[in-house]
Amino acid sequence: MREEGNILNKKPLILVTILILALLTTPSYAAEQVIINSADWRDVYSGMLYARLEGKQGHFLTSERHARIILPSIPRSSESMEVFSSRNNPFIVGYQALLENEGYQNVEELRTRNGNLEILERLPNIDRFIIVDDSYGYNAISVAPLAVLGRYYVLFSNRNNVNQIVNTLEDRNVRELIIYGQTERSLRDALEGYNPTIINTGDRFENNIEIVERYQTLYRSIHGQPRRQAILTNGEFIEISIMSGADPVLFIGFANVPDHVREYIDRSDLEVGTLIGNELIGTATFIRRQTGLSVFVKFGQGARVPEGAIAQVEDLDRFPIPRYDLRLEIVAAMVNTATNNLEVTYRNLAPIATYFRPLSIRVSDSQQTTLVDIIDTTPTFIDRNDYKTMLYPLIDGDGARIDLIGDEKTLNMTVIYGESPRSLEQELQASLRLEEVSIIDGAEIEIIDVSYVQRTSTFLVRVKNIGSVDAYATAEIHELIIDGDTYIFGTDQVVRVRPGRTATLSVETTMEEEDIPNNDQVRVKVLYGERENALIKIKEGVFPFKFAAPDIMLYVLIILIILLLILFFLNKKCRNCKAKNPVFRKTCRKCKQRL
Repeated sequence: MREEGNILNKKPLILVTILILALLTTPSYAAEQVIINSADWRDVYSGMLYARLEGKQGHFLTSERHARIILPSIPRSSESMEVFSSRNNPFIVGYQALLENEGYQNVEELRTRNGNLEILERLPNIDRFIIVDDSYGYNAISVAPLAVLGRYYVLFSNRNNVNQIVNTLEDRNVRELIIYGQTERSLRDALEGYNPTIINTGDRFENNIEIVERYQTLYRSIHGQPRRQAILTNGEFIEISIMSGADPVLFIGFANVPDHVREYIDRSDLEVGTLIGNELIGTATFIRRQTGLSVFVKFGQGARVPEGAIAQVEDLDRFPIPRYDLRLEIVAAMVNTATNNLEVTYRNLAPIATYFRPLSIRVSDSQQTTLVDIIDTTPTFIDRNDYKTMLYPLIDGDGARIDLIGDEKTLNMTVIYGESPRSLEQELQASLRLEEVSIIDGAEIEIIDVSYVQRTSTFLVRVKNIGSVDAYATAEIHELIIDGDTYIFGTDQVVRVRPGRTATLSVETTMEEEDIPNNDQVRVKVLYGERENALIKIKEGVFPFKFAAPDIMLYVLIILIILLLILFFLNKKCRNCKAKNPVFRKTCRKCKQRL
């Protein structure tokens, strides 16, 4: 603590603000040890969390070779050792025997099929839980420090284990339950009786900031002051200091720092950031310059098997966590001299939807380079594996027209993008040769109807070509409220519409029946144009929610069938002989008396 205080006091005087630390490995004290032998990150996370909650020293393997490399850092005088080995995916089989041959005593090996739930059985007194979906590994990293500090156990959910989690919690006296990030609706419904705290803004950075604030509140209640230091990372890996609980984890972005992260640092009590690994050193440098936060980089550790007189440095022990890779590219750029617009076509190579906006646009000709004024800075939605063409008027910062001359014209752009409008953490830099076209797009369409097919959760957008040339169109449904969150959905294809004709654009969604009352209006955006690969025009509209005609007819048919069944099984009792007759008979089938 004294060393940390010295760092904080020197903060205003630091001249070289990025200090690279090669941290020597400190041998584990001779206490109880835990080693996780699994290639499944969920097992590693659960085992490391268990170790911290039990006050034990935790270690994890990253490869078969690593099984021996870590041993010099674990004293053979340890009181005891627990090994959690995956039955299905261990790095090394028979690890207990190997450890005993190396001189370790009191070794117990637990072979697990579902490490997350089976390790919990060794924590009978835990009554606080945080649930995260295992599809979003970074969420588990975000909550790890709070889990250690507040003695929560983190449960991993998915659509296949909802009943297991429900049964697990039923066997516990649950005092507090937090559901963090995106999770299955069925899980939240099943756990509603626990009155859980739900943290999910739809933005992983905002969710992370909420957790950091909760950590600070708890830390302040324990120590009387806030924690002045945070770990800077992006939730891509497990590392021992991340799992220690000593510092909160703050996400900072890969290449660009989201505005709300910078704003939080400015208003927070944080003074020092420890960057784990050097992959994000550019982002950390930007944070230091923008906020004054002192940043230290922890990128290595002393070699556990030294060679030679000079101490070697190893990489940190890090266990990777699966994540979605966002990939955006610019596939074409041209100057349309007929409209004096720059037309840029983007392609989303990722399997998830992305948002983007240009940070800077520079155009050059044979004489000069000019910075284009970006009028609209609203992030643009581009669906997974999709293309989108954007128009940027060629005007400079004074509003004057930019005229490019000569044959050599180039474009240099910096674009930021991310998985939500406020999380534009990735950066794309592109340099392209500008082609030149002269096209007046004569396409014109109108939106004539929007309806919803409940069986397939699909919106049908009917458009009509009211122009004189063929039009190509695609549609997006904006601001659709699903399970309390707002989403955008787009079509998977571009449809050709001939003059005077109509076409139906299908937009598949994940909306369910309980979401329908929250969407009494539907906002539709149709992108269209005369060129199939350059849908540069937009038509928008807000329409009242209504079911498609087939759905209405289906409901009518169901009602008719129910009525017929009622009529078929409903009986009339004859007053004369008391016999029962079908409701549609006029005379009794037994005594023939009129009914």
